[in-house]
Amino acid sequence: MAVTHEIDSGRGWVVAFGGCLINTWTFGVFYAFATALEQMVAEFNASLSGIAAFFSVTTFLFFATGMIAGPLADRFGARRLVAVGALLMGGGLWLTAQVDSLFAGILIYGLGVGLGIGSYLVPLSVATGAWFDKHRTLALGVNTVGIGLGTLTLVPVAEWLIRTAGWRSAFELMGIGSVIVYGVVALVSFRPPTPPAPVSVSISAARQAVRRSEFWRLYIAGFLMSVALFIPFVFLVQYAKDQGITSSTAAFLITSLGLGSVLGRLGLGVLGMRLGVLPLIIMCFGIQPIAYVLWLISGPNYLLLLLFAALLGMGYGGFVALSPVAMAGIFGLEGLGGVLGVQYTSAGVGALIGPIAAGAIIEATGSYTVAIVGAIFVSLAATIAVVPMWRLGDGAPPAAPSRSYLVEPTVWLVSPRTR
Repeated sequence: MAVTHEIDSGRGWVVAFGGCLINTWTFGVFYAFATALEQMVAEFNASLSGIAAFFSVTTFLFFATGMIAGPLADRFGARRLVAVGALLMGGGLWLTAQVDSLFAGILIYGLGVGLGIGSYLVPLSVATGAWFDKHRTLALGVNTVGIGLGTLTLVPVAEWLIRTAGWRSAFELMGIGSVIVYGVVALVSFRPPTPPAPVSVSISAARQAVRRSEFWRLYIAGFLMSVALFIPFVFLVQYAKDQGITSSTAAFLITSLGLGSVLGRLGLGVLGMRLGVLPLIIMCFGIQPIAYVLWLISGPNYLLLLLFAALLGMGYGGFVALSPVAMAGIFGLEGLGGVLGVQYTSAGVGALIGPIAAGAIIEATGSYTVAIVGAIFVSLAATIAVVPMWRLGDGAPPAAPSRSYLVEPTVWLVSPRTR
């Protein structure tokens, strides 16, 4: 007799922590890229904007892949997509370590790592949410907190490995590790007990969402936020080195960003269940320009740089944890994977532009100042764009249709008192 696993059961928490594990590994590896920047610039004799293209193209592809992975997750579940991601992520890192040209590196790293991350990111978020009713916000926070944990714990290890063994050997080892971690997570990516939606449902949901002004307000705000957001992921470590800070101490700035991200994902995720989601999302946007002002005035002051990184991480982490919950509340749960997949392309396009443009500005001016000031104004524009979303919070989210990969939502947009 088959065992029936219920919503909010222990198996759901296995999926949530599996998502945490894969996010910890993946983003620890990915965000360690900043610590390899100096070696890669020297070896490829490349410009800063050229090396930044590794990061930007990869980020664009893993967000853009969500347009395909989201609907496939609604139909087939996460396990198969995570298994595909194991081959792409592992192979991409290993093959990048063998390249002799900048263009080949960008192509292989972008396709392998970018598509590898994209193959699981939306599917595991959807699967985690599908396992929960009462604790959905917390479970999604557990899933996404791995991104911050990876930045917090693995980046220092990767920096040491890159510094001592070289970036090529480090990439080879991280490729092998990726196959192992993704393989383990694929085994525990259990299909939720709710019926899967056809791919056509996800496509239909996305089409309906893009007809709404709220979708495009969030899209534009997410795009602007991402243009600024990913600049320090590429250049903060090098900035600190240029200020005379040692390599390992500079790398700890990414760790500080990860610590802030963990606090934002867990702390704001819990607060979202009590205070409502949209006010906290607006606050996350507002944190970003304030953080960049700290970077602008920091100079060689390491404490200010640490504070900047932690504050930026808190806003970024909170937004990542809360945005799927808000999307469910605004657009409903039917075909949510497709809606998230399209919405997340905003971050991909922003990431494609921001670091490359910042690298070109830094080289042209010989200073980071213009790039940081630009980030302040862009992130401020993102905050202004998202503030009107507050008016949506006058009631409970729409009820889920019967045939949905996610069950009835238990989140509210502004205040539990309106439920």
